[in-house]
Amino acid sequence: MATASDLFGPQPPGAGDSLLAEQVRRVLWRHGAGGWTERADDFWFFVEPPGHRQRRQGWKLHVSATPLSAVLVTRRAAEVLVAEACAFKVARGLPQVAELVSVNAARAWSGKVVTAYPDDDEHFARLAERLHRATEHLPGPTILSDRPYRPGSLVHYRFGAFAGYPVLGNDGRHESRLRAPDGRLVPDHHRPWFDPPGWADCPLGGTAPDPRPPTPSAEPVLLADRFVVGEAIRHGNKGGVYRGVDRDTGEPVVIKQARPHVGALLDGTDARDLLRHEAALLRRLAPHGVTPRPLGLFEQDGHLFLAQERVEGTSLFAWVHQRIAHAQAAGQPSIPLAEVLPMARRLVATIATLHAEGLVIRDLSPTNLMVTPGGAVRLVDLEFAAVPGTPAPVAGTPGYAAPEQLDPPGAAVGITPVPGPAADRYSLGALLLFLTSGADPALAPDRPARRPGQDRLTRLVRRVAASNPATRALGVTIRGLLADDPDRRWTLEQVRDALARPHRPSLLPEPDRLPAPAQDALLTDGLDFLVDTMSPGTGDRLWPAPEPYADHDPRAVQCGAAGVLAVLTRATAVRDDPRLARAVRRAATWLDRRLRTGDRLLPGLYFGASGALWALFEAAGTLGDPALADSALRMARRIPPRWPNPDVCHGAAGAGLALLHLWRATGDAELGTRVRDCADGLRAAAARRDGQVRWPIPAGFDSALAGATHYGFAHGVAGVGAFLLAAARSLDDDRCLDLSREAGETLCTVARREGAAAWWPTGEEPDATAADRLPHWCSGSSGVGTFLARLWQATGVDRYREWAEAAACAVRGSRWRTGTATCHGLPGDGEFLLDLAGALGEPRYRDWAEELAACLDVRAVLRDGYRLVPDESGTGVSAGYATGLAGVLSFLLRLRHGGPRPWMVDTGEWWHTGRRPAHAAAADRTTPPPGTAPATSTRTPLEVTHDDT
Repeated sequence: MATASDLFGPQPPGAGDSLLAEQVRRVLWRHGAGGWTERADDFWFFVEPPGHRQRRQGWKLHVSATPLSAVLVTRRAAEVLVAEACAFKVARGLPQVAELVSVNAARAWSGKVVTAYPDDDEHFARLAERLHRATEHLPGPTILSDRPYRPGSLVHYRFGAFAGYPVLGNDGRHESRLRAPDGRLVPDHHRPWFDPPGWADCPLGGTAPDPRPPTPSAEPVLLADRFVVGEAIRHGNKGGVYRGVDRDTGEPVVIKQARPHVGALLDGTDARDLLRHEAALLRRLAPHGVTPRPLGLFEQDGHLFLAQERVEGTSLFAWVHQRIAHAQAAGQPSIPLAEVLPMARRLVATIATLHAEGLVIRDLSPTNLMVTPGGAVRLVDLEFAAVPGTPAPVAGTPGYAAPEQLDPPGAAVGITPVPGPAADRYSLGALLLFLTSGADPALAPDRPARRPGQDRLTRLVRRVAASNPATRALGVTIRGLLADDPDRRWTLEQVRDALARPHRPSLLPEPDRLPAPAQDALLTDGLDFLVDTMSPGTGDRLWPAPEPYADHDPRAVQCGAAGVLAVLTRATAVRDDPRLARAVRRAATWLDRRLRTGDRLLPGLYFGASGALWALFEAAGTLGDPALADSALRMARRIPPRWPNPDVCHGAAGAGLALLHLWRATGDAELGTRVRDCADGLRAAAARRDGQVRWPIPAGFDSALAGATHYGFAHGVAGVGAFLLAAARSLDDDRCLDLSREAGETLCTVARREGAAAWWPTGEEPDATAADRLPHWCSGSSGVGTFLARLWQATGVDRYREWAEAAACAVRGSRWRTGTATCHGLPGDGEFLLDLAGALGEPRYRDWAEELAACLDVRAVLRDGYRLVPDESGTGVSAGYATGLAGVLSFLLRLRHGGPRPWMVDTGEWWHTGRRPAHAAAADRTTPPPGTAPATSTRTPLEVTHDDT
């Protein structure tokens, strides 16, 4: 097994993390390149020559490499670039190179180890030739977003932004755009194919066409003069997986592709070697009938392809979700034990077959197991199966892979000895937990590690077992398989014996509702974390954001400062902690300054400025600061009440909710006029077809959502309907009320009932599979139920209440299969259950909300002394409201201390007391028209309390 020390000489600890940066520094030193500037982040090392002025846009150069060639490629490229006084960046070290070329890397970014920023087109052309000659014949993958300088060259090029033209796009994300010749700022698309703007003339002129591997197109593609490729199952950096037909036999096939140098390691192997290995295993295992039959391994245009039998059926992942849906439709909490046991026995038999062949599977997960129509289990994706003790790439699916697989001692850039069969037995334990409940066994790691993983997983199993008979029956077996110590894991013989006697003593369950002291503990640590990690004096963000959200507006509710500020503001009213009030002051001051002096004010409630101004106004009331309140109101009058996108998150309905809240709190006539303008615009934007109403996002709008038509709360009918309903009450406008009822009828029409649960399609082309059973706020049952519950309150139509309660059943039944963030997970679902508890006076919905809190609690992780619920990644912790910790704390604050739903405009105390007065419907319709203060709000802005949040 090759290591960094073997290849590059003795290295100090951690040297691989900055090995390439050190190569660049050595080149600069040899050239006597004084005055060059250096800077680095966690991934890149940047250098610029003296006096460098970065261009806005142009043709840039990328040089690819593998971990084995990266040092030599970097050194040779740096020699050219320093001699040519060209600014460039390089991946800092070998781990970063391994990430760039990994099979899971983003296709549009993969392979770009060195990036050069030429001064002009002449500089670009000269550099391209010199870099090509310097790196010729060294290995590296093709960069899909670029065109190779010459066939087989490591040097690639594309037209794109250097500094670019920074803008805050309509979706609330900062972008670096290009300027077209007509002056328009256009997106710099990063696609996994060469796609320069039509107006960008290449200085290299007529270069050789970009070689592309055979892929499906409008016409079928023939591979190896035998296999007709039909459609792609999926695309990945290592290559595609395609459906096809064997022209010789007429048999349906699956074809896997491996691109050269993708997944490359320090031992010189790459994805092609893994595919050859998989083909050999399929031939070896063919007599056992537990894997697809191999039909052909061949090369074409430098790419390797494996054709194999197409296994009919569905993945174990889909099979479990379908069976859970059927069971819950029949009134059962999950899959009956009588269905679980046969499948569990088949899993054991399949694993035993490979172990008898001397193999460890290493990547056992619900997506790598197929269930045939007859119920047989077949293993697919065997590329990581290997003989114990042999060197191989680190492999495994988090949650299903044993601890010794994903964090092996002494691994060099992903190469490690294969563990023993006990690793697969750990995976079997995780599979049995998933099989009985659909629960994902992945738990974020503690940092520093303090709690044994098996103890945390046992607690998860106990919690699931409280309401799941199948998990309870197999809980002792699951716990025995999930031991941290491989030598203490149950053997397959023990598992077989346990499955033959499933009614022996079962695992003692843990209560599935989170008691008040535990809620308080999570709240205390979470709020302390938010206070301690706020950094108002540094950087562009008040709280750090994980990489997927680093370019989002740092002021907004979704994953910026406003959502966290709203939670801190609410917490000050119910918790005696002076630090909270000081944190509210610091955060509000930062947010006010950034809103007044920063980017444009977009209308969206979550991704735009509307929610930020709502949060700022409420903070001003808590702080007793009239100047801050006036600042928020002045900016609110600049929010556009009409917008091409009609939705809540990014568009007009979101602006309408914020303006309506502020109008009700202040009686400001201009705000009332804007609320009416917003309502009029949404009435005009309504599209009717087939007796239904929808609010499509225009196809020509500059947005990633352009052309979408959704039913959910965040982007569609439910959210727009909720604003129109609230506006109807305050505007005394029957047209808005009628349109909100049309929205409700549309949602009732498209709903799907499965037993007690109700589900809604995301958009107009619903997926009838389990994948479309979404319980969450953004596009699923809890968001639709949020609107329908309020529509029932306003109209008294029982149908709306019935569908809202069915949505609650969907939410509860999905709780162990749902994430931890508000937008797509448990906190948003819990807020809806609290809505129902208050609106209907039904205590069981509060009990269900406490069950969701218990699901969050069992996934909490220790980070530097804080016990925190992970963000939507499942592994990290971040502050954002809709994506991270702040939303969790908002739900827990409401669960523990009461209060109305955040970011909603509700009238009537029943929303959080559970007592609905008999005159409520009439009272809701007595609010005044714009220009006068609403009857329900006679206070000044500084008298606003947390109950209006």
